[in-house]
Amino acid sequence: MSFDPAIILHHDRLTRHFSGWPSFHDAEVIDIHLWRGQIAPGDWDDSNIMPVATVTIRVLRATQEVWQGPDVLAVLRFHDVDAIHLDDFNHDNMIVSLTITTEERGTFTSGEPLPPHRVVTFDRGFGLSARLRCMSIEVVSAEPVGPGPLPGPPYPKPQSP
Repeated sequence: MSFDPAIILHHDRLTRHFSGWPSFHDAEVIDIHLWRGQIAPGDWDDSNIMPVATVTIRVLRATQEVWQGPDVLAVLRFHDVDAIHLDDFNHDNMIVSLTITTEERGTFTSGEPLPPHRVVTFDRGFGLSARLRCMSIEVVSAEPVGPGPLPGPPYPKPQSP
């Protein structure tokens, strides 16, 4: 592990299922939601919300060190996203790992270091590969899920012309 899970808000929602941060080996990315954020008109202030990416991942219990019990459906949210690259999202987006590294950003004029970026890489197994850079990461939820298909958003099939 190249990082301390404590840098992730609510990391315990996920780590409690695995006695630590999971490897994400053979995990499947189910859903990716991108939101541009909300910038208030007028002066720049803390009420602005920068772009957000929310990713739902099925973490397979069988590929973890502690593997008894059901798989876990984890929702991770990446705040203040300023760069994202996605390739080959399709019907089966297995990743071999999810890595989080820190990228320094320089200093304030006072000489104090700026908060670092978090660089998140979804390493392709089949289908999706992705990389994003953000300011913070949050585990929104992590719930056990049984075998079989997962419920998804109600996206209807397109109608024939």
